[in-house]
Amino acid sequence: MKTLLFVFGTRPEAIKCAPVILKAQKDPRFKVLVCSTGQHREMIRPLFDFFGIKPDFDLDLMRPGQTLIDISMGVMAGLNKILNENKIDAVVVQGDTTSGFIGSLVAFYNKVSVVHIEAGLRSGDIYSPFPEEFNRKGTALVSKVHLAPTETAKENLLREHYPAEDIFVTGNTGIDALFEVKRKIAATPQLQTEVAGKYSFLNPKRKMILVTVHRRESFGEPMEEVMKGLLELSRREDLELMIPLHMNPQVRASAKKIFGDNAQWIDKGETLNPANKIWLCEPVDYVPFIYLMDKAHMIITDSGGVQEEAPSLGKPILVAREKTERPEAIAAGTSKLIPLEQAKFFKMASEVLDTPEIFNRMSQAKNPFGDGKASEKILDILDTKL
Repeated sequence: MKTLLFVFGTRPEAIKCAPVILKAQKDPRFKVLVCSTGQHREMIRPLFDFFGIKPDFDLDLMRPGQTLIDISMGVMAGLNKILNENKIDAVVVQGDTTSGFIGSLVAFYNKVSVVHIEAGLRSGDIYSPFPEEFNRKGTALVSKVHLAPTETAKENLLREHYPAEDIFVTGNTGIDALFEVKRKIAATPQLQTEVAGKYSFLNPKRKMILVTVHRRESFGEPMEEVMKGLLELSRREDLELMIPLHMNPQVRASAKKIFGDNAQWIDKGETLNPANKIWLCEPVDYVPFIYLMDKAHMIITDSGGVQEEAPSLGKPILVAREKTERPEAIAAGTSKLIPLEQAKFFKMASEVLDTPEIFNRMSQAKNPFGDGKASEKILDILDTKL
């Protein structure tokens, strides 16, 4: 029996590790340990409850105003202690976060094998996204097993001269998680009623655009140009915008500056105005977020995970970034890069909304990121490679 230690700290990591953890827990070939860094504890706790996952270790890194250096030092010290006190066959990390990169580095220092889920994504610009592009390249350097979600990701790794026998195309575990949530919602009438009731204020006569923006490299003018474009979109009678707003103070300052009185928070105890067209809310738990994606007419995002998930729900995606490390979605026709400049932003969004040929082509394109069976493939690979 091989012991796997999953290390993660952010909600996207938890989402994409959860289906692998759940399958591995039922697999007699593996013993599973889970280490949460604690840096996004409040956002991750509902996921743990929903999936029934209990961390074995919590590094308790949640601090106000902490920097990338603070996170790195905390993960390094905490994880090193765990590896010194437990026999671990492999540390499993996901994606491109600082917790994932430092987790892989500490494993390397302790000569423990590193398994990298969602390996091989590349934007080609070390500063965009920042620090994610560096994190995923650094993680690759010390990984024993590279689990690439797509053929494009595999080709990126081969170009960087990683051994072909260590690279495997599995599909994206985020799609596994999405299908599991949809299954649970469909099988639980009480959950359906609860989630739908929370968003009953949305006007069924309007098309709802779901928006998420939070990328560090967009802070300031680029993000404010996007928000100006969103404000202009909201003036259309047929639309309303739903924006779960990231907790970063810079994101919130920009939203307050651009939206002003044109937006209303849904979770601040205020009486909701039915005429409002821009709805703001605190970050949404994963399950209701899947509900909102499914209910949306179109999605505007700078999130990597949303770019992967939305095509499985048949939703066109406009990616509010200058570059994406997920070119498969662009090539498949499920998404488009939208300019970070107000007038061009509004023009492209309107074109997609108002041109049935474009909208239908994007909504009907096949998801290039997987079929929901990545977790099964991963465990079979690890049984062979570890």
